[in-house]
Amino acid sequence: MVTRRLGRALRGGKLVSRGLTVADQAISSASNMLLSVAIASGVSASVFGEFAIIYSIYWLLLGGTRAAVLDPLLITQRNVLKGAPVHLVAAVSATAVGAVGIPIGLLLLATPLDTAWVVFFLGLPVLLLQDALRYVGFFEQRPGRAVLLDGVWLVVMIVATVLALTDVISGTAVVLALWILGALLADVIGLIAFRLRREPLDLRARLRTMWPVSGPLLGDFALSSGSGQLTVFLLPVVASTALLGSLKAAQVANGPLNITVAAASVICLPLVAGAVEAGTDRGRALRIGRYASLVLAGVAVVYGAVLVLLPQGVGQALFGESWGSGWLVAAVSLQMVLFGVTHGALLALRGSRNTKAALRVRLSVAPVAVFLPLAATAVWGRTGLMAGLIIAAATMSLVSWLVAVRVVPQTPAPDDDDAAAADDDGTAVVPENAPTGKNPLGSPASTVQ
Repeated sequence: MVTRRLGRALRGGKLVSRGLTVADQAISSASNMLLSVAIASGVSASVFGEFAIIYSIYWLLLGGTRAAVLDPLLITQRNVLKGAPVHLVAAVSATAVGAVGIPIGLLLLATPLDTAWVVFFLGLPVLLLQDALRYVGFFEQRPGRAVLLDGVWLVVMIVATVLALTDVISGTAVVLALWILGALLADVIGLIAFRLRREPLDLRARLRTMWPVSGPLLGDFALSSGSGQLTVFLLPVVASTALLGSLKAAQVANGPLNITVAAASVICLPLVAGAVEAGTDRGRALRIGRYASLVLAGVAVVYGAVLVLLPQGVGQALFGESWGSGWLVAAVSLQMVLFGVTHGALLALRGSRNTKAALRVRLSVAPVAVFLPLAATAVWGRTGLMAGLIIAAATMSLVSWLVAVRVVPQTPAPDDDDAAAADDDGTAVVPENAPTGKNPLGSPASTVQ
């Protein structure tokens, strides 16, 4: 049965497509990690903490644009928005959001703030357009083009990192300028490759049409990534930007684990959706979630152990003064282990169409995730921050699985003959767009970077 499914996937190009999607996520994550390394290696922990705030603003705008426009376009392009110029909707929407940064950047020229803020806000339209063009590759079911665009960006960031580590360049503003330049090159290539042209476009009407899908997605983003970024904004209020810089360095060091999260979403969500739609073994959805949790947590344990054992000199060479004690790195690694446990439960919830339940989980835990680390930091400093992050992550894992076990269907598994029959008649075959059309909160293109 497994062999037949694998054969169909290979013939249909599904495995290649999903593999390219994961590869694109890996390349994108590598670019972001190199950006942080290039900056951290030449600045103080306090300055790197200031960069963490800049990057959080970028991530909020990027994730918000994905949730409000880009992911809904993936879901509705073949039904609700059938025949609409979705490529243009994506490009114009993202550029419009980024354009808000231009007047802000011009105003900041008259302030004593670091030049990096000006560079970032002026380059914001370029950065968001690059992400929209990645999505155009997913719209056309050509993830290879998304890989190409992110690959161009990665090459530029490799050059920038080498220059920074060899002290040829230094400072946040210079590295951000090269980062934006890489995005600009990718934009030019993307606009040529996808042949985007001006045509009549009622953008407001298109956005209103997508709101039933974009509303829940935006809410989920605000409660997940949004709450995490809120911690970044508020941490300097109760501590120092130097501690924020150390936290950012620990998070970036654990960043490659996001690739496994992307892979889990791309692989597991279609399997969960297929199990639920087939109706023969609905309990399989929960089992897939359990396996995903075990694998994600196991990989995070191994990776975290490698980071903890990393010589102090190597960490300082990459992140400069921001590479603090190994305890903070270990705490963030443990947090990633717990995130892996949580993600398996969320995959089971989203894949079984219990997206509202997943949203309620986020809503119930968000206050703890935001305010517990801040309160603990205010009282106990660095130690409190570590304890708060771990307790909040453990709470999220516990609540997620309690809800998943209660909500996700658990009918008895069929015998092997029934399962084989279901596979032979094709009822359990999952369509290529299952991660998006069936599960709005599980789009493969919207995974964490």
